[in-house]
Amino acid sequence: MKINGKTVNIIAHRTRKTDQICPKHHVHLVYLDGFKKMKPFCEQCQYEKNQAQIKKMAESLRTNQTRGYLKRQSLVDRNEVFNYTFKNFKAQPKTFEYLAKNGAQKIAEGYLKYPDAKGNCIFYGNAGSGKTHLAMAILNAVNDNADPMVRCLFISVNKLIREMKNWFQDKTGIWSPKHVTDVVRKANLVVLDDLGAESASNMATSFVQDTIFDIYESNQRIITTTNLSLDELYRTYHSRLVSRMQESDRRKVIDFSKIVDKRPKI
Repeated sequence: MKINGKTVNIIAHRTRKTDQICPKHHVHLVYLDGFKKMKPFCEQCQYEKNQAQIKKMAESLRTNQTRGYLKRQSLVDRNEVFNYTFKNFKAQPKTFEYLAKNGAQKIAEGYLKYPDAKGNCIFYGNAGSGKTHLAMAILNAVNDNADPMVRCLFISVNKLIREMKNWFQDKTGIWSPKHVTDVVRKANLVVLDDLGAESASNMATSFVQDTIFDIYESNQRIITTTNLSLDELYRTYHSRLVSRMQESDRRKVIDFSKIVDKRPKI
């Protein structure tokens, strides 16, 4: 244990009492044989201090396990996505970007304030308009400020389908249907990113539809981003699936269609 900032094996040393009294526990302060120059200490105070340190370490470990869920379990196309925050989303006042950012911040506040309330979101519109950035910004805001036991998760739909197909073909990787539903169910808030990119034709395959539907069945706090319009979503997916995506109020549906592609051109 640590005593006066030094690590000491207290079991290997006998303690000797001093005439000094601990004002808190009203017992004699002690010192260790061979450490007369060490400041006398109260054994009960030292025990309480060590127990508090153990508790703090355990809480820190639990926090890292839950808040680290975002990076450990997510499926992203680019690791830079984890760095997206509200602070580094550029939006000038009185622009559509500013309105979208403001709406996303209110959604984040709602998820923080009501951690048990169900409700999905949809961010739809043009490619490169900032949907993914603001969706991850919400996750980061919740992950950094919510109760330490809250878990956040980000899933790129296109990458998920590829990983699941690999698993079905040769059982490599971990992304079996059971693993997908397990990680989604354990999360308190999920981003399902770029829905629609996985469907080459205008109609998603039954495999894709069933996979996405199982995800919405496993969690009712999902933020969906898509380049498709609402009409295109209904043409691409079953109506029951699109309906499930919108299980919330209209304030959680943000239209990005008036924002131009913000990505740099090559």
